[in-house]
Amino acid sequence: LRLAAVTVALLLALALAARPTAAAKAVDLEGFDGTDGEATIEFASDLDEEIDFVAPDEDGAVNEAPKPKEHRPGYVPWKERDFRYWINLWDDFSKVLVADYKLELLLMVVISLYALNFVLGSRTNESIVLQWANEFGLPLESTKSGPPTIYGKNFALVGLSNKTSSSEIIYRESQHTFKCYASGRRYVNGMLTTLELCKRQDLLSRVVGLVMPQSDRLVVEVDMSEGSMPPLVLAVVKKKSSKDFVTSHKDVRKFAKVVSDPQQALSSKAQQNFVWPKKKLVVLSESKDLFTDLVTETAMRNVFDSKTFLAKYDKYFESMYFTTEGALNGGEGVPAPFATRLLRFEFRLPKDVKKMGELEALVELIFHLVDCVGAHKLSGDRLKKAQQKRKELEEELFKATLQQRQEAAARKREEKFEKEKAGMTPAQAAKAEEKRMNKLKKKQRPKMKMMK
Repeated sequence: LRLAAVTVALLLALALAARPTAAAKAVDLEGFDGTDGEATIEFASDLDEEIDFVAPDEDGAVNEAPKPKEHRPGYVPWKERDFRYWINLWDDFSKVLVADYKLELLLMVVISLYALNFVLGSRTNESIVLQWANEFGLPLESTKSGPPTIYGKNFALVGLSNKTSSSEIIYRESQHTFKCYASGRRYVNGMLTTLELCKRQDLLSRVVGLVMPQSDRLVVEVDMSEGSMPPLVLAVVKKKSSKDFVTSHKDVRKFAKVVSDPQQALSSKAQQNFVWPKKKLVVLSESKDLFTDLVTETAMRNVFDSKTFLAKYDKYFESMYFTTEGALNGGEGVPAPFATRLLRFEFRLPKDVKKMGELEALVELIFHLVDCVGAHKLSGDRLKKAQQKRKELEEELFKATLQQRQEAAARKREEKFEKEKAGMTPAQAAKAEEKRMNKLKKKQRPKMKMMK
């Protein structure tokens, strides 16, 4: 048995020595010898590594020596991982991430920026709305501990009638549009206040805003009650936007004209004490008397006097627009107006939320002019003239739509005839067609009158 074990060990040693991965560094095959036909093999003498052979034990088994534990290349034990190690590891990770996942990384950055901008932009818009509400919009029952707001003093109800709390006065239409409805006042059916803010929650809109700056707007629309507003059209707009305003308002084009010298149209007392900002504002009125009656001394003193307007309100005021012909402005692609008897005011909001109180005089102007329009009465001649203009316009509109109505009626008759014709035999259909053509020819024939 011992002899057999030794023999096996020698065979194993010879097999290991003969493998190509063994310690031989070079093998030279010189070919066969011509005499004995045997190959000659030469082994290099200088070996890079040594092969350890382990003798078999008493049972004939060969036990190899235990190999030392090898670590992966670049492996650093936990105890040796300092701050510099983690910095290098992060650098390697970043290089791999940027090299292999460029598109995915870009998408993640864009989505993260959109999400962060949406949250921050929405909160900014909400803070603007809350500041406006605390300054002007809170109802009377919500300001018991402090002075009432302008809306609280003027309206019995601020907010919707089904609100659950007194402070629930504003409803959100979108992330940048907020509305407040108020009612319960003399001369007024209701008043809708809209805060049209910049789309701060939209990252793309913010980028566009860097090139084309936009501003937050306050739009107030007053629905006057029936009988409290005589027929009239009046507009006061910024000079730079007057052309676009006239183009977009059909009633202004039909009824109003530019007041060339508003200073002369003011009342005598107003002319003596105040100056109209002619270079900044354009007046479009149905008559000069209408402008004289509605733009009072109070309005001139508080807002429209040239010195006051240029110093305080030029950066906020956009337009005010009164009309009883708002239905003319509706049409295809144009939303219907809030009311037929409409008073509309448009202002810019301050860029600094803390300066919201600077709009107080403009908001007070709204209620002053509501009372002026509600108390305004046209004289007999002016009322007759205004009604005549509207009657002529109605006739023009009737003639303009007459052809359209006739074409619509002809299409309906044609459709009805085609349905009846589908249920007829060919002979009946030909007879009905002949009868219809004769009827059309008879209608188109000129009528003859008998002369006496």
